[in-house]
Amino acid sequence: MTTSLPAADQATAQAEKTYHRRITAWSLYDVADHAVITTMAGTFFPPYFIAIAAPALVLAGKAVSNQAQADALARDTASNYYAFAVSLSLLIAAIVAPVIGTYADIQGQRKRILVLSTIVGGGFASLMYALTTGRWVLALVLYIGTQIALNIALGLNSSLLPHITRPGDMNRASSLGYAMGYFGGGVLLAANTALFLFAKNLGLDSGTAVRIAFLTVGIWWIAFTIPMALVVPEPRAVPLAHGSRGNALLDAFTRLGHTLSDIQRYRQLFIMLIAFWLYSEGIGAIILLATAYGAALGLNTAVLIGTLLMTQFVAFPYALIYGRIPSPSSHWRSAFVAMLIWTAVTMPLLGAYANLSGNVSLPLTFALIAGDQVLGALFAWVVGRRLFDTLTRSLDPKRAIILGLLIYTIIPIWGFFLKTQAEFFMIGWLVGTVQGGTQALSRAVYADMSPRAKSGEFFGLYGLFEKFAGILGPLLYAIVGQLTHDPRASVTSITVFFVAGLLVLGRVDVVKGTQVAQAEDATIEAAHVAD
Repeated sequence: MTTSLPAADQATAQAEKTYHRRITAWSLYDVADHAVITTMAGTFFPPYFIAIAAPALVLAGKAVSNQAQADALARDTASNYYAFAVSLSLLIAAIVAPVIGTYADIQGQRKRILVLSTIVGGGFASLMYALTTGRWVLALVLYIGTQIALNIALGLNSSLLPHITRPGDMNRASSLGYAMGYFGGGVLLAANTALFLFAKNLGLDSGTAVRIAFLTVGIWWIAFTIPMALVVPEPRAVPLAHGSRGNALLDAFTRLGHTLSDIQRYRQLFIMLIAFWLYSEGIGAIILLATAYGAALGLNTAVLIGTLLMTQFVAFPYALIYGRIPSPSSHWRSAFVAMLIWTAVTMPLLGAYANLSGNVSLPLTFALIAGDQVLGALFAWVVGRRLFDTLTRSLDPKRAIILGLLIYTIIPIWGFFLKTQAEFFMIGWLVGTVQGGTQALSRAVYADMSPRAKSGEFFGLYGLFEKFAGILGPLLYAIVGQLTHDPRASVTSITVFFVAGLLVLGRVDVVKGTQVAQAEDATIEAAHVAD
């Protein structure tokens, strides 16, 4: 005899299934875009651009006395061109993203423009397969186009978050996206790194292996966008209720101008943006300068790349953990907090051992890390979940971010004492425990404090602050380096951004900011009903 669920239960089950399909499809976009961030921007494009540009620029070295100096000058010129391209692409994206986001709100085209940006960016990335020696101008054009498309798409994808999540589920959904992004980006980076390392065995030269990596980035980016394009619904349009000029683009500038002139109304949100900007300077500096710092200390290149890869995969489970910490419904949240605190305390102690020993092999390094994490899991399960229960119950999303930032402050301080490759791997592991989680919860808190009807506009502003967060950290690192000629002093100086970010974040009243956003949504809805 077979039984069937009542119609109401079937509808509930189907609604639940549909909801989780949408969250998964939206999260897969982070898998898509992280391929560009890790494989292209973070690993292969910078050195490959210098390799193909330097021969064409070697004429710049005519005035020097020998070929070695001419080659060095050409490489330096190529490096400067690349840095200029990065700055230009971020500047353009920072300026246009808020306008495009606001336009998408008014027209109800957040998802449509996101998909279009992805297709354009994926096309630019795939066209990089054509980059051979001497084609450095084309390389810069394609790279700038890819970065602009990527940064516009990132803001629009985040703007969909408040439209697809249920109340109380935004932290988990945002963390799921970051976790899947780190894992997916790590998988493609690992595959392309393997292709590069074993290119000769496959009958390929290293340049062809890199160009194949660019091609796979474009295909991967577009392919993992398809679920989001098919499953996630397009949020409705929210045109200006009053004062429309009859042109969506002009209306976008009007609405954006009103928002910027009404900063006092969104005071808490803008304080959050400033805090986010400050601590993102620290996070960004660690991400951007880790390999440069390791190289300055004379660490092996394979160790540097291996640490970056490892961090991607460590960030996957820990980002998921972070999404659960602020949730009162999670039975494991105190154990997760215990695991984080255990790692933050014991990993530097292992680093101190490696520092004093001076000769810890890679197998022993990974054995120490694995043993530490197994013991940490046992500690969290047996003792930690009770020991940290009171602390955990006090951790709302903002305080969970603060916990992550406190752990982050350990990293540049530890960097001052770093001497061995074992420590570099251990620091990379510690970075992975907080990198995705702090970013994911920051996005969720900001989404809560933003009017849903203006999500494209406000995440455009979020993206603007995020883009400019890559400026001061590296600049401070460079200035301190020039003054002291000591990379250890440079990396320690990054601590100031975490301290400043913590101080400003502590002033944010999330509840008040969320109430303002809800009131704004209600006002917009009432105005449209009245019309």
